[in-house]
Amino acid sequence: MSYGHVKSGDRINLQTLREELEVDTTYALVKTDKMEVIRMALHKGKVVDRHTVDSEISVLCLDGEILFHIDSTAETLTKDDWLYLKEGQPFSYSVKEDTILLVTIVFGERESN
Repeated sequence: MSYGHVKSGDRINLQTLREELEVDTTYALVKTDKMEVIRMALHKGKVVDRHTVDSEISVLCLDGEILFHIDSTAETLTKDDWLYLKEGQPFSYSVKEDTILLVTIVFGERESN
């Protein structure tokens, strides 16, 4: 589930967010024409099958442990580990411990109609 966005200049704690939100909530922090930043809380055991995103992505593990399968390699992320995925790069993941991620998606140039 995703909630509203923070405003420019808002200060938040990425571990606890705001008192009125549950710690295990996925929260869209910012979305603009150029990027989206999401704080994702994932429960142990969650598995996401192989897929791609048509944008560059960075993933910062704030807490927990998650195993990413990227192309033919596997990378375990734990607290303070960072991962970059190029546009269209196939990946999947499985959550080994309850995990909090900060995901940044950078949109490429958009075609105008």
